[in-house]
Amino acid sequence: MKNLGFKKIIEFSLLALFVFGFRVLIQEFMPLFEQNLNLTFGRFLIKLLSNYPLTLVMLLFDIYAAYALNKYIKEEWSFIKISLIVISAIIIALLSALWIRVPIWTGVYSASFFKDIYFNLTLFSSFVFNLIIISLLHVYSYYSRLHERALNLEIGKKNRARHQYQQLKNQLNPHFLFNSLNVLDYLIFIDQKRASDFVRKLSSIYRYLLSKEDLPIVTIKEEIDFVNLYVDLLKERFSNGLIVNISIPDEFLEFNIIPGGLQMLVENAIKHNVISQECPLVINVFIDNEKIVIKNNLQPKITTIESGGIGIKNIRGQYMFLFRKDIQIKVDSFHYEVRLPLIENV
Repeated sequence: MKNLGFKKIIEFSLLALFVFGFRVLIQEFMPLFEQNLNLTFGRFLIKLLSNYPLTLVMLLFDIYAAYALNKYIKEEWSFIKISLIVISAIIIALLSALWIRVPIWTGVYSASFFKDIYFNLTLFSSFVFNLIIISLLHVYSYYSRLHERALNLEIGKKNRARHQYQQLKNQLNPHFLFNSLNVLDYLIFIDQKRASDFVRKLSSIYRYLLSKEDLPIVTIKEEIDFVNLYVDLLKERFSNGLIVNISIPDEFLEFNIIPGGLQMLVENAIKHNVISQECPLVINVFIDNEKIVIKNNLQPKITTIESGGIGIKNIRGQYMFLFRKDIQIKVDSFHYEVRLPLIENV
């Protein structure tokens, strides 16, 4: 913290020197226009800018300089960035002055060329013009990024609200609960131990959903344990018609994922595909190229529930908002595949 405060003091002091130096430069140069050209600075600048090819080239250089500075230097108003803005304006001004003066100067290779009053007035005018343009472009870029960040924040909040709403719907999904109660009713009469295990797993599922709903991320290990419970319940209903293979090496178990993301994709596969012992639905979960992959064989139902891809949109929105990473979806005639980026500890 002390080093940071000292750095700010140094930056502020240097910026103050910049402003003071610019003020002295203005004070020294302004009278020279009247004395040598019988023109005010403003009229001389207008005359200079009437050279349209030169003005166009200067503007193009200014735009590129502002773009490069904002792309490669992330600190908005750091001393380094302000210094580079000034240096960029000087370089562009020097090139502009050379453009104007070289064709009409015979002693261009002599030292006196750079002492010529017309050259220096042209250089000064171009410098002021380019400094103003680059600074305005930087201010525009700065406020555009502020607006974009605010917009992304609002979009992210909306995506998170949609995701939480979808999770709430999953928690209270009457179809899932109704089917679970039917299975439980059946198990109570044929196998009380299985019925007891079923109730325990069902309560664990709802406990997980309630405990993780406000968290932005959970570990892959936690999510896999949750999915295994979810799949165990479904197997009581689908038996050998549903096969879920989860193969995640231990070194990836501490990576992160959004809560409920893996379960939602498993549920999505079950919702939209035919499941039978003759044509089992096979869902494979594995790691490939630094991504967790959920892949299932494609055997779509003749009549399927229209969901509009809300679950996928919610997952994508969460990844983009929280991590600036997108998910990947691949579909062919035989398989449906979703790839979620692995998120390291944050």
